[in-house]
Amino acid sequence: MSETAASETAPARGAATPKRGVFSRWRRDPLLPEAGAGGAPLTAVIAVMSFLAVLAMAAVLIIHQSAGRWTAELQSEITVQIKGVDAAEIAAGASAAIRVLNETEGVEEAVLKSDEETAALLEPWLGKGNAEAFLTIPALIDVKVTPALRADLDPLRESLAAAAPGATLDDHATWHNRLAMAAQSGQALAVLVFLLVMGAACAVSMFAARAGLAANHEIVSVLHLVGATDEFIAAEVQRRFFVLGLRGALAGMAAALTALAGAAFLLERGVGADSFLPQFTIGGWHALWLFTVPLATCLVTAYTARLTVLKALRSQY
Repeated sequence: MSETAASETAPARGAATPKRGVFSRWRRDPLLPEAGAGGAPLTAVIAVMSFLAVLAMAAVLIIHQSAGRWTAELQSEITVQIKGVDAAEIAAGASAAIRVLNETEGVEEAVLKSDEETAALLEPWLGKGNAEAFLTIPALIDVKVTPALRADLDPLRESLAAAAPGATLDDHATWHNRLAMAAQSGQALAVLVFLLVMGAACAVSMFAARAGLAANHEIVSVLHLVGATDEFIAAEVQRRFFVLGLRGALAGMAAALTALAGAAFLLERGVGADSFLPQFTIGGWHALWLFTVPLATCLVTAYTARLTVLKALRSQY
């Protein structure tokens, strides 16, 4: 071959050499066709699972936040109730109870509720205006106490009973225990739902990987003929499932965040809902937990597909 011919063929050979970038492996076309690996149906299923997983994680965070706020209020506050046969006796007992509370060490604040505020607490059960019209409403005193005083409330109970015979002290212990148990049960249920969704994602990934491997049997055989290893083929399948899982997981998260925002909007405008239902106030570090759900979903999907393909290849080829 002459030098002229060699110089003419060199640029052609150099021009045919593909350029490889850092992300070229992820941009190129997959070796296995998308239809064989699940494609759009698999993406839709993963989107639904990601939607449910994000809602389950949000439920865990909301219950934890709300229960922590409610139990903290119950632990730092007690309620003193003053009963009597008429308004004058109730007023005298309330004045005596306030005097005892102000003289007690460990009482940070004692606030006597007005008759209107006390009657408003009974409106959900008795209706508006019925409490003042037909009942002698007891007086309620909201008291904030220190942890040291709350640890032993018996001396305060005795002092209140001596000063105001119609006074009773409620430390909210029963409500605190019930609320804590309900919160723990709700969190456990939400975690169980999250784990079930992740398990379903694994199962779907396994079936889709096996179906894709069976549908592309000829391509897998050709890859083996040209020297491709089982690890290489499994890595290709893992890459495909990671991309499909990421698409579906992000779509599901977007739908879940939209649903949560809509629920928060409706809850803020619900009549009386803010008195009984927790608020959707997820932010800061709590929000990061929601963003881990799509990543966990696509990682579970991809790794399960890899293990499934490796097991199938080693048993069939």
